[in-house]
Amino acid sequence: MRISVSTCLFNSMLWKEGNHYPPIESISRCAKAGYRVMEMDWGVYSLHDSPFGHDGWQAMVRQVVEVSKALGIECSTAHAHFYNPSGLSEDEKIQHEHLIHETIVASGMVGASIVVMHPLTACEDGWYSHKDSLRFNTDYFARYGALASTYGMKLAIENMIESPHYRRYCSSTEELLELIDTLNDDKTFGICWDTGHANLSKVDQCAALSTIGPERLIALHIADNRGQFDDHLAPYWGTIEWEPIMAMLKTMGYRGDFTLEIHKFLNGLPDALHDRVASLTHDIATYLLSL
Repeated sequence: MRISVSTCLFNSMLWKEGNHYPPIESISRCAKAGYRVMEMDWGVYSLHDSPFGHDGWQAMVRQVVEVSKALGIECSTAHAHFYNPSGLSEDEKIQHEHLIHETIVASGMVGASIVVMHPLTACEDGWYSHKDSLRFNTDYFARYGALASTYGMKLAIENMIESPHYRRYCSSTEELLELIDTLNDDKTFGICWDTGHANLSKVDQCAALSTIGPERLIALHIADNRGQFDDHLAPYWGTIEWEPIMAMLKTMGYRGDFTLEIHKFLNGLPDALHDRVASLTHDIATYLLSL
C-alpha cells in the first residue's frame, strides 16, 4: 500500500462556507505535508462557484496537471461529483449529471486510474425502493463505466451510510456486491471501502472486507468518526478500532492506495495551523501502514 490523501484535506477553514482552498493550493499544501500520491476530489471542486459547469474548466484541470507534475505528485485516483436526486427537478438532475460527466473526463486528464463514485438511492412514492435503486444504479454505472473506460480508468463504487432514520442503497455489503455482480464487469468496476461510512452503519468492517476480497477492493477512503456523524476525522480521533482493519488489509493482500479522506479534521482550525496538523496526518498514515 501507498500513503495517499484526498486533496479535500485542505478544504476550508474555521467552518466558513465561503472560504475554500482552490485545487492548486490544496495540492501544493498536501505536498508540503509529505504526500506524494493524491486523490483529486472533484466532488469538492464542483461546488462553490467552481469552473465545472462553465466554459474554461479544462484550463483549470490542465493547471492541476502542470502543478502536480512540477511537484512530483501522482493523482492516482479521483472522486467524481455526486448528488442526492431526492426532490430535485429534472433540469437540476441534468445539471448534476453534466457535472459528473465533466469530473470523470477531468479524472482522465490528470491521469487517474480509478474514479470513486457514489451510488444513488431511488425512492418510489417517497419510500426507499431496493428494486428501483438496483435498476437505476445498474444503468447509471454502466453509462459512466463506458465513459471511464475510454480513459483507461475503473470506477470504484463506494459504500454508503444508513441509519434508523433513512435508507441509502449500498450501505450494506450485500447490496454493494449485488450491484457489482449485476454490472458483471470486473475490468471496469470495483469497490471503494469508506471506513467512516461503515462505522456509522455499524458494519463489521473486517468481515465485510473479507467478503469483498482483494480483487474487488480497489480503493479505500480512510476516515474516523464517533459513530454519530460523518466527521471525516483522522484515524484514532474517533471510535474505529484500526489495528484489526490493518491486519485484515494485510491478510487479504490489498494492493491499492491507503487514501485519507479527512477534510473535516482541519476545517475548524485557523489557516496558520493547517500545515502542521496536515503533517501529523501523514505521520498517522505512516504508523498505520507500519502495522
